[in-house]
Amino acid sequence: METNFIQWFFDFIMSYEPKVIIACASVIGAGFAMITGIGPGIGQGYAAGKGAEAVGNSPKDSKSIISTMLLGAAIAETSGILALVVALILLFGNPLIGASGSMVVIASSAIGAGIAVIAGMGPAIGQGYAAGKATEAVGINPRSSKGVTLVMLVGQAVAQTTGILALVISLILLYGNPFASMEGAFIILGASALGAGIAMVGGIGPGIGQGYAAGKAAEATGKRPDQQSNITKIMFLGQAVAQTTGIYALIVSLILMYSNPFL
Repeated sequence: METNFIQWFFDFIMSYEPKVIIACASVIGAGFAMITGIGPGIGQGYAAGKGAEAVGNSPKDSKSIISTMLLGAAIAETSGILALVVALILLFGNPLIGASGSMVVIASSAIGAGIAVIAGMGPAIGQGYAAGKATEAVGINPRSSKGVTLVMLVGQAVAQTTGILALVISLILLYGNPFASMEGAFIILGASALGAGIAMVGGIGPGIGQGYAAGKAAEATGKRPDQQSNITKIMFLGQAVAQTTGIYALIVSLILMYSNPFL
């Protein structure tokens, strides 16, 4: 029964023009990409909440509090912008439209490219948390503003790593797709293109974890500015460990694209 359904599904797809199916897949991929927007929304909301709380507790320091909040929230927007760029490419400048190769493989690549950037949700949530804790720390100790902001920015930059890696995989699927020239069963090639994108979603966890480390480091710097150097070192160490599963996700994605054992 299952085999019959799969056969029916592919027969149904094959009854349409390849460009129609690839366009449908691109639209779905664009939709998946914009799921990333959940992350910036949560992260920036947290930062804004902490900013309002800090200003309420210390109105005279509102200028430095708001500056830190806005700077941190702007960084948390990065993943949303990257996802928007991928979605717009899929809709208005899609290089896969008209590309040579199996229709199923190219359509799967378009969906995989959109799914991959969902990973940016994690960094955005983490960066928003870091912005919120830094804002809170500046409200408590305005004199530590410079050090707190520096730790926040450095920590946020590291937290963005998995989002950048996911963007790279997405762009490879769009502009340097290795599946288009591969030989093998189209169903395996198509599934591998989807799998390469899905694997990168694993970057959500490291992004959140690294942002949490950055937030706590900013908070600690606000309490003990004289320990900024040691706090930053421990933050980097923890973020490096938290990055591990993001690297695993990248390795699996690259294996699927360049050294697939089933092809």
